[in-house]
Amino acid sequence: MRAFRLKIELTQSQATSSLLPLCSQLHKQNMKKEVDKLDATPSKRLFLSIIADYDLNRSICELVDNGLDVWVRGGKARDISIQITLDKIQQSITVEDDAGGVAKSELQYIVGPGQTGTNPSEETIGIFGVGTKRAVVALAQNIKIRTRHGKQSTYLIEFDEDWLLDDGDWQLPVYEVGELAKGTTIVELQKLGILITDEGITQLKDHLSTTYARFLRNNNVYLRVNGEILAPRFFENWAYPPGFSPQKYTGAIETADHGKVKVEAIAGLSIESSPAAGEYGVYFYCNDRLVARGLKTFDVGFTKGFAGLPHPKISLTRVLVFLNGDARAMPWNSSKSDISTKHEVFLALHNWLVQVVKDYAALSRIWVGDWPENVFKYKTGTIKEVSIDDFPAVKKS
Repeated sequence: MRAFRLKIELTQSQATSSLLPLCSQLHKQNMKKEVDKLDATPSKRLFLSIIADYDLNRSICELVDNGLDVWVRGGKARDISIQITLDKIQQSITVEDDAGGVAKSELQYIVGPGQTGTNPSEETIGIFGVGTKRAVVALAQNIKIRTRHGKQSTYLIEFDEDWLLDDGDWQLPVYEVGELAKGTTIVELQKLGILITDEGITQLKDHLSTTYARFLRNNNVYLRVNGEILAPRFFENWAYPPGFSPQKYTGAIETADHGKVKVEAIAGLSIESSPAAGEYGVYFYCNDRLVARGLKTFDVGFTKGFAGLPHPKISLTRVLVFLNGDARAMPWNSSKSDISTKHEVFLALHNWLVQVVKDYAALSRIWVGDWPENVFKYKTGTIKEVSIDDFPAVKKS
């Protein structure tokens, strides 16, 4: 017995001694000693890498967003006018707004990637601090921005392709120039990288009328393109078949870090079919801005087993989702051109959303061939209101 105990003690002693070198080695691996510093200053090629998917419509919207954010932060109390001028002869673009101007202390936000003066806790649009920068760089090689905030002087900053290609200097001079009207900002873009055409101008007008429809319904918001005041264009042209009228769902989603997001959604059958134009599916508005138009992906239910694949037979299906809350809680991508399907707010809505899409798509399909008699003739009615306490828990529409 004593020999057995001695053998165990020796074995434990040997194990301890064999672990010492290992512990010493791990200790050395976990030690750190600063030997140098790396320069993490971003290259101006950053601008070029973030503009690949920017076209005329998306770029102009970024500039419109800026003006509307100032208006929202000011309590929507005053009139705001945003004027966009596209010159086919000079091939230049000018965007002017009277939203309030940019203070001298905030001029760096205009060109500094990731810098923004927007408070993301408000129901604003801008949040990522890259919109204006990549918008102007995507459109033009010569950029001039003049602005006047309050009683301050009018300031000018300008940069061109040469500055963008020079990584050695991130400094930009600020000039004091002739006075603009108080609260005015003018962005001038020359040496464009796109061609301005009549067709492009027409498409831009339609894009702006739909994207900002919920803003343009306010009598004190004016958005002009080449002098023409744009009217809001909505997608709320509902049919009211007996027993199957549109439904309005209201509720809220509690996010992990940014409070509640108010949810309002209207689902139903459209009074018209436009499969060629693609005007059916799911429409997402975030803080009153249209972000995704006519989604028909499997993420929103257009897949086998639910609504089915996109097809003219289900082209009366329409669901409008309106989300309002902290800008950081909105499920949009950085260019505000699509919805992030991995975002917690979208995931909370997902099961309910695909069920609603499925049910109205089924009605559209069942009545195909008899739409004029069963759907289109019912042009008036009442939208049924449904309150939802817990979107993730909803099992049926």
